[in-house]
Amino acid sequence: MLMKAGCRVKICGITNSDDAGMAAREGASYIGVLIEVSYSPRSQTVEGAVPIFFSLPIPVVALVHEMQPSRLAKIVKLLRPYAIQFLGQDGAEMAEELKKLAPELQIWQSLFLPAAGDAASDFAPEPMLRQIKRCREAGVDAVVLDTVAVINGMVQQGGTGTTGKWDLAAQLVAASSLPAFLAGGLSPDNVRLAVETVRPYGIDLSSGVELYKGKKSLAKLQQLMKEVRKAKIADNY
Repeated sequence: MLMKAGCRVKICGITNSDDAGMAAREGASYIGVLIEVSYSPRSQTVEGAVPIFFSLPIPVVALVHEMQPSRLAKIVKLLRPYAIQFLGQDGAEMAEELKKLAPELQIWQSLFLPAAGDAASDFAPEPMLRQIKRCREAGVDAVVLDTVAVINGMVQQGGTGTTGKWDLAAQLVAASSLPAFLAGGLSPDNVRLAVETVRPYGIDLSSGVELYKGKKSLAKLQQLMKEVRKAKIADNY
C-alpha cells in the first residue's frame, strides 16, 4: 500500500464503510475516523464506528480531542485501532497508559503550524522540535503537522482545510525525531508540490477528496493517488 516515492497517504474524515473501502482500494495507506470530536461534522460515536474499523484491509486511525481516559480505553477495547491520533496536546501524557492496554497501539500527535497566509513571523521551529522530542520520549510514534486557522471568528486546530506554511513544515520534517505527516488544505491540485516541497513521511487529508462534507469522491481519490505517485522524492524511512 505504500507509494513508490515513499509517501504514505491517510484519508481522514471517513464516515462510512463504503468510503473506507473505496479509499483502501485506491491505495490509501491508512484511513482516519474522528471519534466524538464535538466540532467536526464528520465525527462518529464509538459504537457507530465499529463497522468501519472492522471492514478494512488497511490500518484505521481513531482521532480524538480531549477525551476522558475511560472513553479512550473503550475505543482501544471496542474498536482496536491501529493508532489513536490526539488532536489536543495530551498524546504524550496518555501514551504510556494506552500502550499498557494495547502494546502494539500507535500514538500519533497533531501539532499545528500557522496558515500559509498568516502574517505571523515569530514562529520558530525549535520549540516544536523540542515538543516532538518530548513526544518521542513519552512513547508517541508519529506526529501530524496540521494548520491552525481562524474560522467564523473561532480558532480551530486541524480540520480547517487551510494550507499551512510549507517552508516551516519542511524544516520540521527534516529535523524531526519522529515520522511526520503533512496535513492542512491538501488536494489533488497541490499534493504533488506539497510532497516535493515538504518531503513528509505521509500526507493526511479529508475535504480535499470530498464530494461534500462526509462523502468522499472516487474521481478525486484517483487523481490524488496519481499525483502522489508522480512526486519525485526518495523513501524517507
